[in-house]
Parts: sequence; C-alpha cells; structure tokens
Amino acid sequence: MYKKAQKAAENVGIIWLDSQLCEFFGVSGHLKSAMLLVLKKWGSLMFFLLMASCMIVSETSENPRHKKFLREHQDFPKTKVVGQDYCMVMMLQRGMTRPCKTTNSFVHAPHNQLKDVCSWAGTHYRRALRLSKAAFSATTCNLQGISQGQCRYSSQTGQRQILINCDSSGWPVHFEESNFM
Repeated sequence: MYKKAQKAAENVGIIWLDSQLCEFFGVSGHLKSAMLLVLKKWGSLMFFLLMASCMIVSETSENPRHKKFLREHQDFPKTKVVGQDYCMVMMLQRGMTRPCKTTNSFVHAPHNQLKDVCSWAGTHYRRALRLSKAAFSATTCNLQGISQGQCRYSSQTGQRQILINCDSSGWPVHFEESNFM
C-alpha cells in the first residue's frame, strides 16, 4: 500500500516524503502526518525552503518544555539594560517574579549552541545531565530579598560551563543551577 501511494503521488507531480526524511529534517508529531508536498513544479529551492519552515515550526511549537527552557535561560544577544539592574528587568520580563525565583541563570549564546550541548558539544555528567565542553557567557541572578513588593536580585556574569537536561529528542529542557561559575 505504501509503495502504491508513493508511486501515485509521483505520477501526479507530488514528492513523497518518507519517515526517515522527515526525521532527518526534524519534522515530527502532527507535521509528520502531512508528508505529501506538491513541489515538482517549484523545484528543489522551494523544497528546502518548505522543509526549513517545517523545522522551525517543529522545534518551537511541539515542545513546550524546550520553549520554557529558552524563555527562562536564553538571552542572546544579551539584553542591554540602561540605568537598571539586568536581573530585575530580565526576571520581571520573563515572568519569574511571582513568586520570586531564588536563582536563575541566563546563557548568552545562540539557540543552536545550547542544543549542541545535548549531543557533541556536551558530555554525560550524572543522571540525565549534560555538561558543556566549552564555557558560555552567562549571568546568574540571585534573590537578595523583597523590597516594596519587588524581587531584588544581585547578578554575576562570567564564563562557565553549563549543566542541562535534554529530552529524548535532544532538546534542552532544564537548566541545572551549579557552582561552575
């Protein structure tokens, strides 16, 4: 049945994307069910543009734990805060002040570098944690207290290795606060 459907699709100008190709491009879940793309008339450039858009949608919409990880721990390029405390602004902006989060780190690196720690750019540390091989620029925010209903943080910025947990698909989903600063 699979081969007949594939042949029929090719006869009417449809490129059949099998499971392996979808996995290669990072397409999974509900996107995987849309495996037929009308591309023969548009050529290979359109094919790769569509696949790239599928990858972006796949990585952002299908993994809420990864999205939360990025919201709470990635700040690239580092946000410029003029005349105010970086940690106060970032913790408030990212929704981590109700209640006040005790400690949080922001890594100032591109998304792909953080993801790479889940594979070749990291090593197994303990349990399911991965330790980055390289040092990253990071700012750690530590709660100092609450004043007039506002969380007050101190900040420490420097280069350090990071510890993260990755899901079974290789996406960072948890940042382990550590003493690697």
